[in-house]
Amino acid sequence: MPEKQTEAQLLLTEIRKAEPKFTNIEFKRMNIGISLNEKTRYNSVATCKIIPDSVIHISVQPFFGVEMFIARLTPEQILVIDKIKGIYYQSDYSIFEQQFGIAINYLTFESLFTNKLFFINKTNHIDPVLMNATEKSGSKMLSYQHATLNQHFFLNENYRIREMAVNSNSGNEQFMAFYSDFTQNGNLTFPYGIRFQLKNKTELYSLNMSISRFAVDENITIPALNLSQYRQGNISSLIK
Repeated sequence: MPEKQTEAQLLLTEIRKAEPKFTNIEFKRMNIGISLNEKTRYNSVATCKIIPDSVIHISVQPFFGVEMFIARLTPEQILVIDKIKGIYYQSDYSIFEQQFGIAINYLTFESLFTNKLFFINKTNHIDPVLMNATEKSGSKMLSYQHATLNQHFFLNENYRIREMAVNSNSGNEQFMAFYSDFTQNGNLTFPYGIRFQLKNKTELYSLNMSISRFAVDENITIPALNLSQYRQGNISSLIK
């Protein structure tokens, strides 16, 4: 006789079923804003192309479509190009564990950008004992407990993630993601508003993405990059 599934396992199944599914997605126009301690540091028009399990390519174009910055993430590495300064930054994902003590990989970023479920510091099957499902005022939540952190997913009525929070067990660091303005585009419902927030004891970093136009499953091209025209910089300087 099969073992009865827990409430958390059943909720996990519903979340997976509701996740957006596509072969590629392109944010043809969006506005990104970066702030520190709620003061604007940077604001620009940008585009983003995502091919699942393959690549995230972000192009920042602050002046009439003129590309100034590129960020490209693949399962193997992170690449950031500052065309203004003529510098590129390159690293694998171990830098996040070195800097913050959190094991972040390509799948983490892809899931964050596409409103999908993921578990930090866990790469294999999630032990159901570590999960817990709760409901408060009609809102469902899936929680995950790890030796160094806890993670919570708050869901809307369609089992889509509307908010995600990762808290260190020390209470010193918190990372949050917020999703809003879910809109139907063809067969896909997707949030037009995405916000990330990282807090520690002294600082609050925010990244806001406001999508105004996107397309799903079109023919997209990821441009080739020639790094020979740039000098290499230290990527640690970008994430401190």
